[in-house]
Amino acid sequence: MFHLCSLLLLVFSFHVTSTPITDDFSTYIVHLDPSSRPEHFTTHQQWHSSIVSVAKSSTSTVASDSFLYSYGNALHGFSAVLSQQELQTLQNLPGSLVLASWIPDDYTAAVGTNNLLSSEGFNLISGTSMACPHASGVAALLRGAHPEWSHAAIRSAMMTTTTELDSSMMPIKDVGRNFTAASPLAMGAGHIVPNLAMDPGLVYDVTPQDYVSLLCSMNFTRNQIMTITRSNMYDCANSSSLDLNYPSFVAFYDKNVTTGAMLTHRFRRVVTNVGDGRTRYEVKVTAPMGTKVAVWPQSLVFGKKNERRDYYVDITYASDGEGMVSHGSIVWVEESGKYNVRSPIVVAPTSGGK
Repeated sequence: MFHLCSLLLLVFSFHVTSTPITDDFSTYIVHLDPSSRPEHFTTHQQWHSSIVSVAKSSTSTVASDSFLYSYGNALHGFSAVLSQQELQTLQNLPGSLVLASWIPDDYTAAVGTNNLLSSEGFNLISGTSMACPHASGVAALLRGAHPEWSHAAIRSAMMTTTTELDSSMMPIKDVGRNFTAASPLAMGAGHIVPNLAMDPGLVYDVTPQDYVSLLCSMNFTRNQIMTITRSNMYDCANSSSLDLNYPSFVAFYDKNVTTGAMLTHRFRRVVTNVGDGRTRYEVKVTAPMGTKVAVWPQSLVFGKKNERRDYYVDITYASDGEGMVSHGSIVWVEESGKYNVRSPIVVAPTSGGK
């Protein structure tokens, strides 16, 4: 059987050429990235056959009768006879490269100084819909390793241990901005590193009341909050705050205010020590361009595991009439160097940023 973990590791590149056989079935050629073959498959043929079996699981047809040929030289992939339902099952499998609709007048790739335009309005892309299954798989692994962690702690572990570098050890690029270095608004916290997420050192946890306080600050009524929480235990009497204990910082400004006006945003965060018992962390700040970032205290000392410490961040910057977006980071570095807990910082206009 094709295991779930294998599904999460697949990198599909669907360029489907179909040849009609009957009204319900056609022959399709499916292209695959050979480097994504799970280790427990000793040959590409086994891998390709198992993928067809997954597609066939949604119908009563036999996989062996549908699998036609496995390619492994000039191109990598397989051909198979599939129904529309089976094709849809195959296309819904997770992947990092997916054939999807694309802006007709925007180029899909660059070779030297020549831009290649998409004549059909499709492109092989990656993004939220492709990344979500992979992130969900990592979250499931963390839940199995740390069943005591909350959903927020798992999210924090995944975010604070990411890397901003790609497989060539260069900054991750933003395809939508001429392949310049991607900002957190394009790539999120970065590329997930599952092994590091298993042991993040510190986590930013969130309680149900924290979420309720966020809803209160957004002027949700009591009835609306009860609809969401399905409980009357929470209300807005205790507190109201937009500053959720999230492992990132976003400071918005109105680009229409007087250019050069100084603005300051203050954040409070609480971190929980899930790493070594007695330890100490020092802060390392990379301030976004044109800002000053103050963090206090600059060191966090923990006497035991699961102990909590809070800290504050002030981000001071001048209003930019151009609506520019800048970004940086805060990293809590453990004294032995074992842990580096990174949180992105973004300074951006409320709308219309560049």
